[in-house]
Amino acid sequence: MTGTPTVDSPSPGASLRELVHVALPLMLSSGTQSLMNAADRIMLAGCSEAALAAVTPASMLYWSVVCVPMGVVLYANTFISQYEGAGRTDRMLSAFWQCLWLAIATGLLLLLLMPLTRPFLALAGHTPAVAEFEAQYFNTLCAGSPVALAAVAGSCWFSGQRRTRVVMVVSMLAVVWNFGVDYLLVYGVGPFPELGIRGAALATVSARCAELACYIVLLQRDARRRQLPLWHQCRLDRDLLLRYFRFGLPNGLHFFVDNSGFAAFLLLVGRLSNTALAATNIAFSINGLIFVPLLGFGTAIQTLVGHHMGAGHVGLARRTTWQAAALGVFWTGGTGILLILFPSAALYPFFVFSSDGGADIGPLAAQAEILLRFVAVYSVFDALAVVFSSALRGAGDTLFPMLLTLACSWLVMVLPAWLVSEYYDRELKWLWLASSCNIIMAGLLMLIRFQVGRWQSIRVIETREFPATADPSHSPPNSD
Repeated sequence: MTGTPTVDSPSPGASLRELVHVALPLMLSSGTQSLMNAADRIMLAGCSEAALAAVTPASMLYWSVVCVPMGVVLYANTFISQYEGAGRTDRMLSAFWQCLWLAIATGLLLLLLMPLTRPFLALAGHTPAVAEFEAQYFNTLCAGSPVALAAVAGSCWFSGQRRTRVVMVVSMLAVVWNFGVDYLLVYGVGPFPELGIRGAALATVSARCAELACYIVLLQRDARRRQLPLWHQCRLDRDLLLRYFRFGLPNGLHFFVDNSGFAAFLLLVGRLSNTALAATNIAFSINGLIFVPLLGFGTAIQTLVGHHMGAGHVGLARRTTWQAAALGVFWTGGTGILLILFPSAALYPFFVFSSDGGADIGPLAAQAEILLRFVAVYSVFDALAVVFSSALRGAGDTLFPMLLTLACSWLVMVLPAWLVSEYYDRELKWLWLASSCNIIMAGLLMLIRFQVGRWQSIRVIETREFPATADPSHSPPNSD
């Protein structure tokens, strides 16, 4: 049909094949984002321990401030997928434009944070060298926020319609770009200046610029090919914007309370020693290679649940979620076993560029190896948290995941970690035990919330009636 994409359109119904078809490209796409983060750490390991210690707290601090607008923008996936399920291409276009305007406006607002970076980081108690590197990395990423958020908005147009291979290809091109520019700017190869940690951040921003350029070209091409009135829907839609804030703001706050909790956790780890912080950074980087693909998996679940809810097929949304839970546990369980059996292989890339002036790899590697055992255990429950919270958000239940994450992150993880670092034996393993308990509890409680079933009665888009004789195993036809 005219308005239905012929490329990357999976077979109808809530089949395992459909789930894999939509999820796998997004998992690979999210994995490339993790590779971009890991690239900075790998390159900076050859600079100094201070630079390596600074990069993860700074990147998590940046994510803590950008995640609220990004969560609102990313909720375009649900709007677009539900409108696609309902066969409303006109509303899909309007939803895309609202998300783009929000992306640009909020990205510009984030620039106001840059003058506050150094005074804020001084409160963390890190060494002056680490604090300065953190400020350089954060401010450079912050300057690129409008471009990064606009690129996310562009990706939502394709991922919301289950055309996820487009997102995967663009992300892969961006990560290749990032690796090349990272090496040039961190070490100052050829005519390029040696910028260290600032160069690593500049490489990430330049990769976001490349992503945005790709989406601009692809969006124009898509509109011409499908004869879509792209520019006719660019006006502001007050009702749709209000619904973006109603459903999208808790989605963004969910990211904020989760990641600000982990940022606070890292700041507490940094009070123990630079070695403890660097080991934690490495363990989280390896954890990211497992977890970040789950974020893409979660986006796919949110999209598919949204599509089935928009089409009026609640049973298919439920079946998709349970299939996703089984796949998520299989992925994290398998990778966790590998971490336990081969920890040295996982740690090896982080010390390839080590030199006499770099990080002291002996104690660092020993501590990181212990932390990987925590990662192996809690990753299974991380999968449950991602799968069921994504399904809830795809149906419009965005408030509960945010409140649960707030309680678990700060009461189960940050508060005990602070008590240990302030009053007890200040051993890293106790802080990591608190972090693991947070993730385990979140995973189990998200599952219970999904089983309660309140999400089935929530409506994100305008109500639309479907014929009583419609086949529940198929999506309704696109009305384009």
